[in-house]
Amino acid sequence: MRRGGLFRRKPFAGSLRLRLFVLIILPLVAVALVAGALRYWQAQTLSQTLYDDALKVVAHVVAREVIITQGDVVTDALLNSLVGVLGDPIFYNVSAADGRILAGYTDMPDDIIPADRQSSDPYFFNFIYNDRPVRAVLLREFIADPFFDGWTTVLVWQTTTQRRALSMTILKQALVTLALVLVTAAATVWVGITQGVRPLIDLREAVSLRSPSELGPIRRIVPNEVRPLVQTMNSLFSRLQAELHRRNTFISNAAHQIRNPVAAIRAQAEAALSTKDANQREARLLDLHEAASDLSRLSQQLLSLEAADHSTMTNVQPLDFTQLVADMARKTAPAALKQGVDIHLNAPEQGLTVTGNDILLREAIENLLDNSLRYGAVNGGELNLTLHRDNQRAMLFVEDDGPGIPKAASELVFERFVRLPQTSKKGQAESGCGLGLAIVRSIAAAHGGTCYVRNKEQGCCIVLALPLAGDSNVRES
Repeated sequence: MRRGGLFRRKPFAGSLRLRLFVLIILPLVAVALVAGALRYWQAQTLSQTLYDDALKVVAHVVAREVIITQGDVVTDALLNSLVGVLGDPIFYNVSAADGRILAGYTDMPDDIIPADRQSSDPYFFNFIYNDRPVRAVLLREFIADPFFDGWTTVLVWQTTTQRRALSMTILKQALVTLALVLVTAAATVWVGITQGVRPLIDLREAVSLRSPSELGPIRRIVPNEVRPLVQTMNSLFSRLQAELHRRNTFISNAAHQIRNPVAAIRAQAEAALSTKDANQREARLLDLHEAASDLSRLSQQLLSLEAADHSTMTNVQPLDFTQLVADMARKTAPAALKQGVDIHLNAPEQGLTVTGNDILLREAIENLLDNSLRYGAVNGGELNLTLHRDNQRAMLFVEDDGPGIPKAASELVFERFVRLPQTSKKGQAESGCGLGLAIVRSIAAAHGGTCYVRNKEQGCCIVLALPLAGDSNVRES
């Protein structure tokens, strides 16, 4: 038994174009942010490298100036030149091997130089000077001069304002470039998406042109990703078109079939009202009753056919198919006895259980019996109902000894409003509208079964086959 889906994906609400744009742009923004952070780190590294190299050159210049002047201070002209090149104030301190300060500033913090520092390689470090962060370089040089007494230590430091300014300048330039690239990419992506979804807009226009009177397939060229959707829609249009055609045909045929009984009822009523003879009035009233009965039967069959075609198979339950057939045979027995027809039921001892709707299955069996009594056992005889199991199916054979159905019409009799030429034992055409067997087949199909004519030499045999409980494929919507 086919069940509906239990889990449904929540549909995406909003613009598909905007969704694609966001899905594409967000990764680009993330990449831009990562690139900006990386560029800032590179800018800091670059500015520090440049300024450290310059600071090292300044330390060498200060050392040479102090050596030349034998410990005199660096001239203001030289300091101004160095500051003009580097941008930040420069401070220096030159000390001899014994700790004597030979030249420079003496207010630097204590213990900023590691005590175990003996290497002659430049040593860069940071500290706070006058409440401002500074960058310093330490050089140790051996000077063979009595005044310097061997190893001389040169310490030069500088504020970091220009370093940070250079880093921010490089970062701003990088961000401007990334922003321009991002804006250009966003505009390009938006235009690309707009052009990319153009086939969907064309498809929407094609669908909007469809109407109940125009359900032809969509033949526009669409991308491969949308082609399955278009094929599904075309399949839906085809089914809708077939269903509308079926409904229109059904309504037209039903109106045509109802018109005759209604006209007959009106004619019989007028005749009964106009006659003065009591016997004729009684005869007309009997004809009126028969016409009303035919109209009632036709209305019931039309409703049954519509219910069978669009049944959602509610109230489905396991049913004893043998008991259903026996109940309907007892219900039909009085009408059969009036026609001189004997009904025989042959069923296995073990019951046949099917899964289905009780009302619809009773309607199907009743139509089979009515069809046999109306068109098969027209001159009396026997009506045999045989039940048996065939693999995983319950089989009902309804056999009569009447004129039978020609082999060429074995499928035609299941069409709606189709009646084969046939007369009753009174020589009159049998009443009916040709819906009985169509109803039976529709109900059988709704229960996962079938109904067909079984050829035989004498009489007619119609078979109703339904899957047994546990193997049913009941149709649901």
